[in-house]
Amino acid sequence: MDTTLKDRSDITVILVLFISLAIAGVLGSGFIVRDYAHARASVSWPQVDGVVLSQLGDGSKRLRYAYSIDGRTYESHRERFFTGRFLKSETRAYFPGETLTVYVDPQHHTFSVLKTGGAGAVFVLFSLLSGACIFFGVGGVVWTLLERAAEHSPDTDAEFSIRRDAHFQ
Repeated sequence: MDTTLKDRSDITVILVLFISLAIAGVLGSGFIVRDYAHARASVSWPQVDGVVLSQLGDGSKRLRYAYSIDGRTYESHRERFFTGRFLKSETRAYFPGETLTVYVDPQHHTFSVLKTGGAGAVFVLFSLLSGACIFFGVGGVVWTLLERAAEHSPDTDAEFSIRRDAHFQ
């Protein structure tokens, strides 16, 4: 295989990895910020009565529940926010037909949870991890491009070095 083609292939793989790492960091930070903002806001959301439609363990993968606001019925499966999953709370079995308290986003009635809040420590940890992904991803792209440019600069080109050395003798 031609060494130029192999070098280009290696550089492409490295760039794809670093760019993917940076993109994962951006997406992760967007997710965790949005999740924690919703979790914090949910503490003051209005409560409505809901009814369990299906329980975990009856073949469905998630708990499903329904609730009504302003004469419209909504259905959801969200028990808590991602950052709220790390808070200690009792686990509870729900049974179809059972009533429960649902906390509903006043701006978007389709968005609801059964347990409010989120863990601040989890938010900080995932924010730092996302930031590290962005830092190393962007840093890796810059480093790779600078290394590639240095390899092909006239100062490090072997042919140029030989001509320069011959000129100064």
